[in-house]
Amino acid sequence: MKKNQDSQLTYIAYFRKSTESDERQVQSIPDQKAWASKVASEQQLTVALQREESRSARTLGRPMYEEVMQALEEGKANALIAYDPSRLARNAMDGARIINLLDTGKLRLIVTSTSVFRNTSTDKFMLAFFFAQSKHYVDNLSELTLRGMRSKASKGIYPSRAKIGYMNHPRTKEIIPDPTTFPLIKKAYELYASNRYGLRDMSNLLFNLGLKAPRTGGMLCKHQVVDILSDTFYYGVFTWAGDTYEGIHQPAVSKALWDKVALVRQGRSRAQAKWKKEFPFLGLMRCAECGSSITAETHFKQYKNGTSQSFYYYRCTKKSGTVKCGQPFIREEALSAQMAENIRVLGLPENSEWIEPMLAQLDVWEIEEGSRESAQISEFALEIEKIAAKLRRLTDLHLDGEIEKSEYTSRRRVLINEKIALETRLKLVSKEGPYSWLEPLRKLLNAVRERNLPTAGGDLNELRDFIAEVGSNLTLNSRKVLWDWIPPYALLASRGSYGNWQPQRDSNPCFRLERATS
Repeated sequence: MKKNQDSQLTYIAYFRKSTESDERQVQSIPDQKAWASKVASEQQLTVALQREESRSARTLGRPMYEEVMQALEEGKANALIAYDPSRLARNAMDGARIINLLDTGKLRLIVTSTSVFRNTSTDKFMLAFFFAQSKHYVDNLSELTLRGMRSKASKGIYPSRAKIGYMNHPRTKEIIPDPTTFPLIKKAYELYASNRYGLRDMSNLLFNLGLKAPRTGGMLCKHQVVDILSDTFYYGVFTWAGDTYEGIHQPAVSKALWDKVALVRQGRSRAQAKWKKEFPFLGLMRCAECGSSITAETHFKQYKNGTSQSFYYYRCTKKSGTVKCGQPFIREEALSAQMAENIRVLGLPENSEWIEPMLAQLDVWEIEEGSRESAQISEFALEIEKIAAKLRRLTDLHLDGEIEKSEYTSRRRVLINEKIALETRLKLVSKEGPYSWLEPLRKLLNAVRERNLPTAGGDLNELRDFIAEVGSNLTLNSRKVLWDWIPPYALLASRGSYGNWQPQRDSNPCFRLERATS
């Protein structure tokens, strides 16, 4: 009798699997459908509606499940078929909703592979128990997963999918460089560090180089470019669950290059990106008096014969807020001529008698630097160990409740960044030794001897790129541009063009331009 009454009900069949891969499912949707079809056929059940979805039941918001509940509440059906109670609900709200439908009589029967649940106290108690058990399972699984991810993070393993430029090893799942896109990440940083390209330009350049959006295969959108250029993961540090960790993955860029890009991002405005092609020196300098950015503008002069001419000027934005700046403007022609004249200090005469003593002195310095290398390695290693000890003490203070989570996170991030910077310098010393600056200088001397320096002033963009390569900390003071020469160019600039070369090396070969030309 009971069986005949059950067959007169109107059923909804609901099938669900979570978003995990098929091989990890207890019962896949095709298997659930095969079971439901067999039950409906054997017991002559009327199935008015079937719904399926691949969604987790841990949280609210399953579209197909909502349709099933709506149909039951509207009286379009009054019974359910589901392979297991866990297919229906793994959270308290969805489970309570089904119990309430049984209480109100809108849901009269639930058929599963192991049980049948009706509107009785015992059946509802057991159903509620199964729902609670399902919720405990997903909560416990979440805790175990989070604990495992934290454990991986503490070992320096990024516990998530590989970022652009990397890939997950097909067997070990560890994050390794993608041979196709990994070199392009460094190229992206180098291009943006030149301060010549806006985000839209970067998208086009990277697409042409082969760096594309992972899902669509098209150009990276602007926020994806920003994500790449601002992610500390690319120099070896990542944040997980609010904590900062030093990763064991291979960094794509150095901390120094990342910092340079950060400065460019900080100083760049939309106007600069838009006007960069019209004003090649925009974003290259800052005001020496107040530290504000240097902006550019166009002025037109109308002549009596009806013709007009445009002139380009650079001046301080005067946006310091604390310093009343009185710096004047400078015409682009005067600025470019001054820059072109200043870089001629790197030039050498065609007579090679000055070249050979310079190259010979490099050989002497190479021997001296070799003896200093071991001392530098020991010094860096000691500083790294000191920071590691500070990190251990900081962790102990946090675990003992001596400092708050926010302070712990902030101080830990600072220490890890310091440690990364020191380790980068240690790698450079250990890997390159004296060649890190001697070989570029030797190459430079040969290039200068062969007259291969860029034609000064011939192309303003070329002039800008060369100055960005050889100088740093550019400032504009009383219509005079000043900068620090970057090693190894500082060694040439500090001695003028050629006349006062001395066979000695300063401990810090970096000179302001005014010293080089005095």
